[in-house]
Amino acid sequence: MNDAPGVLDSLSDEIHRLRQILDLVGAYVYTKDTAGRYTYANAMVCALFADTLDEVLGKTDENFFDLSVSDDLRQNDLRVLKHGERIETEERNIIAATGEERIYWAVKQPIRDAAGTIVGLCGISTDVTERRHLETELERQKNLLSVVLENVDAFVYMKDRDRRYRYVNGRTAELYRMKAEDIVGRNAEDLLPRETTMNTSILDRQVFQSGEKASGEELIRAPDGREMHCWSTKIPLFRNGEIDGLIGFSTDISELVKLKNRFYELARIDTLTGVLTRRFLLDHAETILKRTQRRSGRMALLMIDLDRFKEINDTYGHAFGDAYLVAVVEACRRTLRDGDLMGRLGGDEFVIVLDDIDDTGLRAVAARFRNAVRASAISAPDGMTLHPSISIGTAISDPASTVDSLLVAADAALYREKGDGKDAPRHGEC
Repeated sequence: MNDAPGVLDSLSDEIHRLRQILDLVGAYVYTKDTAGRYTYANAMVCALFADTLDEVLGKTDENFFDLSVSDDLRQNDLRVLKHGERIETEERNIIAATGEERIYWAVKQPIRDAAGTIVGLCGISTDVTERRHLETELERQKNLLSVVLENVDAFVYMKDRDRRYRYVNGRTAELYRMKAEDIVGRNAEDLLPRETTMNTSILDRQVFQSGEKASGEELIRAPDGREMHCWSTKIPLFRNGEIDGLIGFSTDISELVKLKNRFYELARIDTLTGVLTRRFLLDHAETILKRTQRRSGRMALLMIDLDRFKEINDTYGHAFGDAYLVAVVEACRRTLRDGDLMGRLGGDEFVIVLDDIDDTGLRAVAARFRNAVRASAISAPDGMTLHPSISIGTAISDPASTVDSLLVAADAALYREKGDGKDAPRHGEC
């Protein structure tokens, strides 16, 4: 019996150390009796309830949680205490004092006496509230991205280094006439004719070799035999500093290509300058404007007038004036983007149609045309080297615009520029 105090002290020390350990595990640890009363709670539980251990012991969850909202706590406890189940589940708790919602991953199992009778339960709960909120936000963002990708007017896809598809949107799946899940993991060569994959592989290789974005026109023959012209942009994807794949966006420009081909096939171009005639330009501008407005985009017109052209004709004659005009037009044509159109309204007035552009882009494009013309040099009959310049008036569309209203606005902007001084583009409203 003399050893009893020492044994008790040793046991007390062990219990103290155990409680310290349970206070430091980073989880809520607790025990309850068969009536659901707390028989132990570590420091994290006490801090959650804003009570001391003595104030927590003997109380039930009704004292701390709003069980009318989070009744799964009581139901889970009953499964453990009545049926001896071990529970691993997520619990949603509403703190009664504050109304705050917390989400926990709870592990609960029965405590049995020596005879195997259930005398209580032990629970360990980990707070996963922030993780669940993050997962919910990520899921929301994922769903939003999915809505965008499934409704964008383009073929969107991802490929790995072996050109196997990792992802295709619904429009791409429709092109292949397959389900998206049946396309993922397969190589483009397994799905399209060889001549098509040879064509589309050019941009793929360019991306993988350079590690940079690549854009260009691709001719695609669909499984049903339909031929499609696409404008594709492909962007490298990196992992650990190495190119891991690419993401591609391909837009069907077949309608635009057909129109361009029809213009050239019918040879309805200005015989002097090689650009479109007024009628063909305006007809095509009408088509582009309607398509752009359907897609909530913007189209712009640049109206160009040669500076001092009458003076050139009067000084050197009309033959040289024609050559001068052609040289200026060629400088502009070299600056055109794919899909841009240029036409002659008459005399030394020209119009350029720009699709899918905003105000900032329009100003930049206008500056490029001015600089390109200014950088050209033309030898005159008297040996002089002439550096031409142009005046530009611009107009950009809105949902109510027509080609006529854009022409009026661009012409007004050009007139103001001519009045203020040449070679300084003006932007018009319509």
